[in-house]
Amino acid sequence: MKRQRSIVTQTVTRVSIVFISAIVLLTIVFTIFIGRYMRENILRSKEEQLVTVADTLDSRLKSLEEPFVTLSGYTPAVRLLRGHYALYSPEWMQAVRSVDSFLTNINLFSDYITDVLFIQPDSAVVYSMNDILRSGYDYVNADWFLEASARDTFVKYASPHGRDHMYENKGPYQTVTAFYPVRQSDQLLGYIMMECDLDKLTDFFSAEQISDSGFVILDENNRIILDYKEGRTGLEQLGESPFDRLSAGECEIVQTDRSVYIGKKLSNRWTMVSENSLDIVTRPIGQLLAVVAVIMAVVLMILGLVSAYNSRLIKRPFDALIQRIISYDGSRSTAVAGFEHAPQELAVIRTRFEEMADHMNDLINDVYVAKLKQKEAELEALTNQINPHFLYNVFQLIQAKAVLADNLEIEEMIQALSRMMRYTMERKRERVPLGEELAYTDDYLMFYKKRFSSMFTYEIICDPELSDCLTCKFILQPVVENCFKHALKNRTGGMIAIRAEKSGSDIVISVRDNGCGMSGETLAMLRSRMNGQADAGGIGIVNTNSRLRLTYGEAYGITIDSREAEYTEVMLRIPYETV
Repeated sequence: MKRQRSIVTQTVTRVSIVFISAIVLLTIVFTIFIGRYMRENILRSKEEQLVTVADTLDSRLKSLEEPFVTLSGYTPAVRLLRGHYALYSPEWMQAVRSVDSFLTNINLFSDYITDVLFIQPDSAVVYSMNDILRSGYDYVNADWFLEASARDTFVKYASPHGRDHMYENKGPYQTVTAFYPVRQSDQLLGYIMMECDLDKLTDFFSAEQISDSGFVILDENNRIILDYKEGRTGLEQLGESPFDRLSAGECEIVQTDRSVYIGKKLSNRWTMVSENSLDIVTRPIGQLLAVVAVIMAVVLMILGLVSAYNSRLIKRPFDALIQRIISYDGSRSTAVAGFEHAPQELAVIRTRFEEMADHMNDLINDVYVAKLKQKEAELEALTNQINPHFLYNVFQLIQAKAVLADNLEIEEMIQALSRMMRYTMERKRERVPLGEELAYTDDYLMFYKKRFSSMFTYEIICDPELSDCLTCKFILQPVVENCFKHALKNRTGGMIAIRAEKSGSDIVISVRDNGCGMSGETLAMLRSRMNGQADAGGIGIVNTNSRLRLTYGEAYGITIDSREAEYTEVMLRIPYETV
């Protein structure tokens, strides 16, 4: 025989399992939440770092716009572009000195602007601040110039394009060229060009706060302009750049299986991308998981020890009580060892058991007396069953008297009443043939017809093959009774038609009258009551609908259709079941 475990052990084990499961589940949820929070916080910090760097570069690039606009409106600069003066003429020299003085006064170009040129539409250079750029170079038709000119930015920026546009051994190799078309009355006068030292323009990359990230600047064609910490970028693994769809000022975060890339679109359509190892996210989360795992292991070990100790401690008084019950020999109450520290509930059980032992004989006597009373009740019930037979005998006697008196109407009524009484008092059958239910309804209507001969006429039509089908008892009487209570009340010339027809695998019994009908509001309220959406209010037809649904299912029951001052039709749907 399989040994059953103690209820104490089962209870402590189940409670411990539930408690431990709850702790584990909460720990998992907490770890997931904290992990996501840490990831979002780390990425947000990296994004803010990128935004700071990108905004710094964007601010420096935007700072060029004002000098471009100012120079384009400066009269000596415009005259130089228009070619008003002959080269090296006093007037030309005076205009050049004016531009030099102007550029010196705005004190902008001492840092990352290496040269400023005025170029006419045919690439002729009419002014150079430091003569770093070649005056004989065909700027206007150069590929990098044409590519930058096609962009829709206010100032045109060209990616680093070598040093063939510069004099030998002058200026840095890594430069960015920016130029601005000068127009008057839709006429192109020429270009103001500035050459920027890319190393000085991006000198903030050497700051300690960004030393742990790799930064890349991409032009509009996703070509690398600057790769800070060169060799760390893995952008080529991304295939098509995911940052192309960004608008100026927008940021995007892209994660691969090894790196996290954060990109921001600059105002000049370049993109600054920060590359970070995935370890910046996974390492803190991994450390968190390790700490949580150690804590969980310790907690589970402690819970296991506590559960085992509590199980043994609680089980002692239970074992003592079980031993007392097993060894009970009919003696009176006695002291039980091990109950000094028993729980209150267990002490009550033990006390009640001892009281039960003291009163066992009294309980046996009470059971014996109860059985005798039960036998008496059964005999009384058998005696009461004589009453219906007595009534049937009385009906037969009255019927015999009506026959002797040659009163056929009374004889017919007695026969109908006898059938109805027998049908009503028969309790053994919960379901009856449909023919018997219709016969009972016919007798019921006959009595109403005898009493109110001018109120109504009726007809009952049933397919003979449906007579033996089973149905619940008394499903038609509440429906017919409503015809007299509501539809035909205080009327004459009414008509009640009852029809039973087969509809697929179901039987539909319709009860139709030509009475007062119902308004739309009343009909809606009755339908709500039948569907259980309002208080039923004790209406018989609602109770009948509930019986049919409980017996056959929600697909069956009663439906009602009515039109005020015309008719009311009640349809009962039941399944086709034979005896």
